[in-house]
Amino acid sequence: MADIVIVEDEPVLARSIVTYLERRGYVADFALDIRGAQALMERQRPRLVILDYRLEGENGLDLLALIRARFADTQVVMMTGHGDIDTAVKAMKAGARDFLVKPVPLATLAGLARDLRIDEMAPWADPVGLDRIIGRSGETAQVKSALKRLADQARALGGAAPGVMIAGAAGTGKMTAARALAEAALLDLPGSIVEFDCRSDGIDRLRDSLAEAAVLILRRVDHLPGPAQAVLAGLLDRHDMPWTIATTTADLTRRGPEGGFDAGLLYRLQVEWVDLPPLANRPADILPLAETVARRAARRHARPRARFLPEARARLVGHDWPGNVAELVNVIERAVLSVEAEIGPEDIRFLGAVPGPAVPNLRRMEEEALETALAAAGGNVSRAARLLGISRDTMRYRMEKFGLPR
Repeated sequence: MADIVIVEDEPVLARSIVTYLERRGYVADFALDIRGAQALMERQRPRLVILDYRLEGENGLDLLALIRARFADTQVVMMTGHGDIDTAVKAMKAGARDFLVKPVPLATLAGLARDLRIDEMAPWADPVGLDRIIGRSGETAQVKSALKRLADQARALGGAAPGVMIAGAAGTGKMTAARALAEAALLDLPGSIVEFDCRSDGIDRLRDSLAEAAVLILRRVDHLPGPAQAVLAGLLDRHDMPWTIATTTADLTRRGPEGGFDAGLLYRLQVEWVDLPPLANRPADILPLAETVARRAARRHARPRARFLPEARARLVGHDWPGNVAELVNVIERAVLSVEAEIGPEDIRFLGAVPGPAVPNLRRMEEEALETALAAAGGNVSRAARLLGISRDTMRYRMEKFGLPR
């Protein structure tokens, strides 16, 4: 029995994906069209299908509908073209678990298979190092690659490693990237990570904490006052100064003398740099981030681990996220705190959005109708079906769909 089925109309690519996954311990197979995929599904009953949206003369969404109708326990991940968010939204509404933007690195596919297996079977643990960087987009893969190179460089050079600037719009996860980089580098460095908030911490705290620091993270360095900039510049000239990582929202390279940031200090801090793209530019990261945030929020607040309904996934993917990852964290945490078992589209509420009329959740309405009819019929399926005006077979199918006891 295959763990994973690939549906891709390019034979060379399909075989390459299967070979790559099998070398990593998965049992995989592939189909080139919808008919072949249906036959393979009947024989293999896979846990995961990775489905290309554009098949030769066919639409992957048609196969998605067939899978959801006949193989309810199989998870489906849709592969779409770059920027085809409308298709991704349609796939989420049709029941896809996630989507990937082509071209998809083979390592991303293996990581997806691992993540979904962890999501189903393993206890959740807080990630450390580069595992803090969550996402499946090409942009995130590039960020992780850059951070790995810098961590390797820091371990090789120790305290003599050059300064690193991590830049990006508010809410893009700059401190997460900084901590990931610091933890990845500390494998061979003695000492601890010291974080200094340049907007609120006094410079004396920075002096006092240097002795124990192997890595110094300067948060919001663009807010560092002028006098403190001079002090920090002097500290950076010391031979025992720890490796320094700074984060900024502003582009300090464009500030002139009147911009308020010391050029000499900038030259020390920004020898290496990493730019974090906004979340709107990496939609393939939205659902992995949402799942991660939901798990952590449920554990932290002692709440049930809720699952996202397809309509909720579509709503998340369709949003443009002006507040980036910080906004997503806010939205998901509020959803987790407000539900018991399922997160529906009505639970995805964006701050500042004008509330519209309440829209009922059809799935929940259908399940409640079935339960009410069964209760009124004393558990008799045929009688409940008559109350609802449907056939007995339809009633049994829908009871099975919702896991209702017969």
